[in-house]
Amino acid sequence: MDKLPAELILHIALSLDAQDIVSLQLISKYFLKITRDNGLWKELCLNDSHSEAARRRQEFIAASPTPVQEPRALELQQAIACTAGRRADVETTIRTARPRKPRATVRAMANWDTVYPGEKVDWYSEYIARHAPLSLSWLQQPFNDSNGAKEKLESRGLGLFEDGREHMVVAPLEDGSICLWNVGADDKAPDDRDGRIMTRSRPGLLSVNGPGGSTWQSSTKSRAKMTSTGVVECVSIDKIRNKAYFAVQSGLNEVDLSTLQISAYDRYPFSISALSEATHPIPLTVGTTLSLHIHDPRFGNNGRASSYTYLSERVDFEGNIASNPSLQNNFHRINSGDNPQIDYATLFHPAPLSILHLNPSSTIYVAGRFPSILTYDRRFFPKLTSTIHSGARLCSIASLPTPNNPTLVAAGEYNGKGSLELYPIAPTSTSDSSPNNSTNTQPTRNRTSASRSKLLSLAPHGTRLLFSDSDGQLKWVECDGYTLARRWNINTYSTSPDDPITVGGIFNNDLNEGDVARKLLPVSFKERSEVLLWTGEKIGVLGFRKDPRFSFGKKVEEEMESMDGVDERDYGRMMRTALERQADEVRFVRGLGLRN
Repeated sequence: MDKLPAELILHIALSLDAQDIVSLQLISKYFLKITRDNGLWKELCLNDSHSEAARRRQEFIAASPTPVQEPRALELQQAIACTAGRRADVETTIRTARPRKPRATVRAMANWDTVYPGEKVDWYSEYIARHAPLSLSWLQQPFNDSNGAKEKLESRGLGLFEDGREHMVVAPLEDGSICLWNVGADDKAPDDRDGRIMTRSRPGLLSVNGPGGSTWQSSTKSRAKMTSTGVVECVSIDKIRNKAYFAVQSGLNEVDLSTLQISAYDRYPFSISALSEATHPIPLTVGTTLSLHIHDPRFGNNGRASSYTYLSERVDFEGNIASNPSLQNNFHRINSGDNPQIDYATLFHPAPLSILHLNPSSTIYVAGRFPSILTYDRRFFPKLTSTIHSGARLCSIASLPTPNNPTLVAAGEYNGKGSLELYPIAPTSTSDSSPNNSTNTQPTRNRTSASRSKLLSLAPHGTRLLFSDSDGQLKWVECDGYTLARRWNINTYSTSPDDPITVGGIFNNDLNEGDVARKLLPVSFKERSEVLLWTGEKIGVLGFRKDPRFSFGKKVEEEMESMDGVDERDYGRMMRTALERQADEVRFVRGLGLRN
């Protein structure tokens, strides 16, 4: 069979289902190489997409009835075809009813394909990401031993970095400690360390009073300080320098991930509500409730040396320049370009929630609870370059990795519903000496079919956009912002992509009742990359497999149930004692003659 022409094998493969093509790959390396053809799997992605299924239903409904078919049977068939969901028998009938011609195939492919010219896509992995079963693996839950009893600790953020060839998850806990998990890799052999806690710092390392400001006394007191921020983007990882930035109210902690010790600390005038991505040598952008700051790791807040730092003495510090007038060269502007005297911008609307650096340009985008996306240029900071009017309350912004003109994507809420917005950005010349407007063409705003509730987080995932809403839904849409590719609810354990979506959010009664994905973070840039999600309490890994790669959720639930049983017994004993004392007081009052 290895002597068959490749064109003939591809022609045969086009008439097979994806499962049969995978079985065909096991024949030989020759068949494996041919059946991994990018064009073959691209057409399979089109044939099994939601948009193609809707087109087939419309053609089937508009088709004239055949003479041998009863009118009532045709009406029944049309009604079944219009129902929600994808059913195998109906799809098979529709697919064989009117086969698509080659010209119609080209037209349908052009209408469906949202890949940019020159973009390289592995459509085999893309098909897996669109149609493979989904499973959610929860990381090991950290506990705190308090008076002999285990107390569950909640995660207060999410970050990702690489330790060699392994992916590590870092998150601050509610007791002020920092925890590291090993998530391994999906394409490697299973490891006992996957999903487990690798190391953890001492409690109280992150405190509202800064390092050394106060000692950790009780988990309740430390928890109140950690949860009072209420922000999502409070963790930023510098993968090149192996540093992590954690925001605790108005304090910014720089932590060395190799030692889990604070290497620098800065305090800002207001509570920090958002951090940009830390990419060396680009400075970190810090957003507070009423201001925006440029944070250079070599300098502290306001262009001065950090008040709590282990950095070596440098000749470009202002204090050294003042003591030695011969040192007039300030190297602070080499990477940042900001003015060391004025390095903050005042915000007229409070609470920025997401900050984006559009690399390799010097543009900074800021979105939050205000009607426009603010645009700054690091070379002319703190001057406001331009604004992009949205009208929605945005909480997450990202950029599509397009080869030529980048596209800004924003997610939030508009009139109580989810809003997904796309803004094409004009390319900015690095040699331009003055800032210009950043919008290029008319934006795309999906405020009807994106979600019935507020969108919480957004991230590019392969050729698709992935976002979450406050009902616990995860949706994958094409890069046009409208065409649905896939959806899933984190409050269900169903693994089939064609199963009905269960009601999530606060109205769900499953084991993970009320869980929502507050932050989404793909592990890599691959088409079928795993996705980290943070619910505000715990961290999970969403993968494309039937069974979870690791799971500590069941064991945690059993431990929590046993702990809840002990708490219920203690509560019952306390209430019984209180009722007995109340009865004794009533009898005592009656004995004094005060009874009516």
